[in-house]
Formats: sequence, C-alpha cells, structure tokens
Amino acid sequence: MRLTEKEIVKRLWESAEQYKPLFFMGFEEEFLLAKRVRADAIVEISMENGPSFKAIVEIAAVANPKTVLQKCRLLRDEINKINEPDLVPVIVAPYIGRRQTKILADEGVSWIDLSGNMVVQVPNQLYVERTGKPNKFIDTAPIKKIFQGTSSLVSRALLLKPEGFSCLYEVADFINNRNASITVSTVSKVLKSLEQELLVEKNKSLISVIDPEKLLGRLTEDYISSTKRKERKTYKFATDSTTLLFLSLYQSTVEYAACGFYAAKLKGLATTDQVSIFVNDMEQVRRAIKNNQIALIPDAEFGNINITETNDPGVWFNTTLISNDWVVDDIELYLEMMADTPRGPKIAEILKRRILKGEPL
Repeated sequence: MRLTEKEIVKRLWESAEQYKPLFFMGFEEEFLLAKRVRADAIVEISMENGPSFKAIVEIAAVANPKTVLQKCRLLRDEINKINEPDLVPVIVAPYIGRRQTKILADEGVSWIDLSGNMVVQVPNQLYVERTGKPNKFIDTAPIKKIFQGTSSLVSRALLLKPEGFSCLYEVADFINNRNASITVSTVSKVLKSLEQELLVEKNKSLISVIDPEKLLGRLTEDYISSTKRKERKTYKFATDSTTLLFLSLYQSTVEYAACGFYAAKLKGLATTDQVSIFVNDMEQVRRAIKNNQIALIPDAEFGNINITETNDPGVWFNTTLISNDWVVDDIELYLEMMADTPRGPKIAEILKRRILKGEPL
C-alpha cells in the first residue's frame, strides 16, 4: 500500500540512524512560512562535528519524474516568496530513482529517500551523497513494462507521427490500422505513465512527444532487457530454395516478417547471406513446408535460414512490404540492431536519424 505523507515523515524520523553523518535536530510538520506559503515541513539538520542548516521539505509520496520536477519548482517558488535564501530545499520520498536524481541535480535540490539514499548539499558548507541502495517500497515504483508488449505500441505510434494526435481514440485507431490491437483504456493508462515520465505532453487538443530521442532510448532499454525477447526460440535450417520457401509461406497464409540483418539488407542498409524471419506460429511453417515439399533441412551450425517464433505485437506492428517480402518497420529493426552488437549499432544510427526526422519506413 502506498505511504501517506504523514507515514513518510514518521518513517524518516524513526530511521534517522541510517542517514549519519547527518542528524535531524528538529522536525516541524505543515509549517506556515508566510501568508499563503506552507511547507510540508521545516527540518533542522546538522553534520556530525560540522555545520547545521535548516531545510524546507516537500514530501513526494509518489516520486515519478513529473512530480519531482513539480516539487522542485514549488520549493524554489516558496523560498523566493519568503526571501529566505539560506533555506535548503529538500525532497523526501520512499525512493528516488535514477531519472529523478538527474532532475534533482539539474534543479539543484537536495533529496533523501526512506530506502537510505540521499544527496544533500549546502553551498560552500557540505555535500553528502549516498546512493545505490535498492527500493524498499516496490509499490511506489512507476508502472512497469510500458515500453514492452502491447503498451510499447503507444510510444512507437508517437514516434511514427511526431506531429501528434488529437485524442486517445486517434492513437488507438492509428495502432489498430497497422496490424495491431489495442484498447483506448490501455492507451490512456500508458499515456498517463509517459506523462509522469516527462516523455509526453497531453492537453485538450494534442498528444505529442516532448523528447523523441529520449522516448526511443527508453524503448531501447526495455527491448534489450526484455526477458521475453531473450526467451524467443530460433530454428536454423539450410535450403537452396529460399524463393520457394517464401512462396509456400505466402500461399499457406503464414504470417511472417523479415528481421535482423536480412531486413536491413532489404532496406539497403546491409549485406548478408543469412535469411532471418519472424513467424507467429512455427507449426504453420512446418505444415507449409511439408505440404509444398520444400527441402528445408535442420542445420544448427551452417543453416542459412533463421526462423524465430514470436507473438510480440511490436514485431507485427506497422510491417511494410519490400520486394514482395513483409519486413519489420524501422523502429522494430532499430531495436533489433541496438541489441545485436557489435555490428548492429552502426546500422541503428542510420535508422535513428530516419526515425527522429519522422521519416521511418
């Protein structure tokens, strides 16, 4: 269950020992600084055998990037209103994640979390940093996997249409018209999380990406770390009848998409002797091969055909037809190339430029 502000204050005070060499000398909650200016707390903090200072504290029960940025600016406004430049702004939360720490550093705001991490700085007096302790309050973590599976299609759609969307229904229709399936409810939940991550802005008339490069980076991080991607089963075969293989897949209505360096070759970005494709159902492939009497021999060492079975919606979203072959789109291929080191990232750079210009295939 999510902690309330009062519970956060109570736990902070009870666990004060873990913040040495800092000591909390006093703690005044809901402190009225001046007319119309009320802080969550004023805390007197001292350094062991060192200086002491007063901190103006804002509590963040949910410390997502958007909330942290808002709290930082609120603290700055409060300090300016009361003209107390010696007050040190501090945000306290159950856990402060990596992206939030960058925001706090950029804003020059100190922070402490209940998991035992902190960065507290008083100009020309002290600097204390302790980081790396895990989140003890998992229920306060942001919604996970918005960059994987069906949820990832929202980010992909926003990158494919940089001018943005007018409403949730337009996002859902855009996705559903490109060989995928998503509900308006799912779109709404993902967009809310993307807003909290400061990746998307949404108002009454427009939904658009704030930073396309950062959004593509988040998709890449989750793609590379995805357990489901790593668990995909790939079958390797040898054949002299590549053309007949694709013809039989087409005639048998087997859903497939060229991927990896083979897809890059079809897009004029690489050369390779290997043919790599994704399929939805390997059993359909086996039936098509058998019915059309294709000479496809299992060969794990020297095979020139790689067939990977996956139902990941990102693979099938926005596939394009190139030279009579269905091929994964530029975003999916970019993610594949980023994960395929050391050669892939060079091709990924070309794809990245196309994606960020709003010109993906």
